[in-house]
Amino acid sequence: MREIPAYIITLVILTIISCSSPPQKITFQKQHYYYSNLEGSNTIEGNHIYASSIQKDTIFFEEEASKIIQSISKSWIIGQGSGKPYFDTGKEKYWFIFKVLKEQNAIIITLNENEINQKLPFVFWKQGTFPVHFSDSLRGSWGFSKIIFDQTDNTFKTHLFECDTNVVNLYLASSKNLNRWNIKHLLNPLDFEDIPWNVANANGKMMVTPLISDVVFSDNKYYSFAYGDDAYEKTYIGLLTSNKLEGPYQIIREAILSPNPESKYSNHDVYYPKVIKVDNEWLMFYTAKNDKNEEFICYASSKDLMHWKVQKENIIPRNRGWNKGMQNQITAQVKIKNDTIWLWATGIKEVGDFDNLNKGNVLDQCIGKFYSPKDSIHFTESEGNPTFGGAPNYLEENDHTGGSFQELYHDGYNYTFYHGKGRKGKDYTILIR
Repeated sequence: MREIPAYIITLVILTIISCSSPPQKITFQKQHYYYSNLEGSNTIEGNHIYASSIQKDTIFFEEEASKIIQSISKSWIIGQGSGKPYFDTGKEKYWFIFKVLKEQNAIIITLNENEINQKLPFVFWKQGTFPVHFSDSLRGSWGFSKIIFDQTDNTFKTHLFECDTNVVNLYLASSKNLNRWNIKHLLNPLDFEDIPWNVANANGKMMVTPLISDVVFSDNKYYSFAYGDDAYEKTYIGLLTSNKLEGPYQIIREAILSPNPESKYSNHDVYYPKVIKVDNEWLMFYTAKNDKNEEFICYASSKDLMHWKVQKENIIPRNRGWNKGMQNQITAQVKIKNDTIWLWATGIKEVGDFDNLNKGNVLDQCIGKFYSPKDSIHFTESEGNPTFGGAPNYLEENDHTGGSFQELYHDGYNYTFYHGKGRKGKDYTILIR
């Protein structure tokens, strides 16, 4: 009898092990932003939510959706998508919930001009407070850095900049109460004409300043962390220092963090730094991009805010749902509480295609939370992710929210600053909830 080759035996054993492995148990999670599947977990694609029947303004669901119906209230919205890739976030059409009928596993909606399609899945969205504009004087597309409280004049301040435009300048916004902001021009592109990490365009014209993503106050000095492109269109992290946020600024000529050609994560760009102090050390969380256009959050450390050493790349886990996509991963916010580092990261999911459309989860960018012990950087995803994103019923954010994001508590109120993008326009608007 001929002997069976060893590699065939190995394949058979591996197949048996693979087939006999129990399926991964998915725990139902209380969601803060949306429900997209019957499992109640946005870390997977899951089974989509369908209606069992629709009677005028009342939508009935199967028993499998009962946990979701028990978890929602009138403050939620129910939506449907278009059934087309890139235009199927589950919020292209939406209806307000008039009443939740928990015993009947149903909801009563407020009818509008949108037609309900029982063949398409539903997504439930948590309705946030109505947003207001950061400033009605801003026109076009804008982003902001970090809002910091200046104790010398008891004023909140942040950098502003044009976003996704051909010309970019830096501005300083100031406010006594976080509601009314005064905006002044700060720096223009020519202020950076001799800086190798923020160079002129292909026509030799200085058109943009670097973008500032974070500010730290230490030893009576402000450190403004920024990023810009060199002559080869690779992105670097740079630094501006000043005694006052109003200036004058010293622009550090050499970048403080550069792409690493030997790294599979950061061989093209490093950008969007966020900095916190942990004990006697500063940590910078930033995004690295490789030549495949894939993005990863990484971290570096420093003792003096000037000299940085990369410690680890690709530190935020990706799941099989809301942040499975390999683009648009940046640190929106980072805080330390007791002995835990909390990091808010943006993410997107894989879209799928016309034949196999992922229409249960949103396709656009949103924000989720991760946490790590401060002494050993190892991040775990928080339950109920994602926690923040564009609302279906607000025109200036019903496409998605960007990475500019900050939560503040002041005078008895919780403030969320963010910038949103609507489906009908190309501009980002700075909003406050």
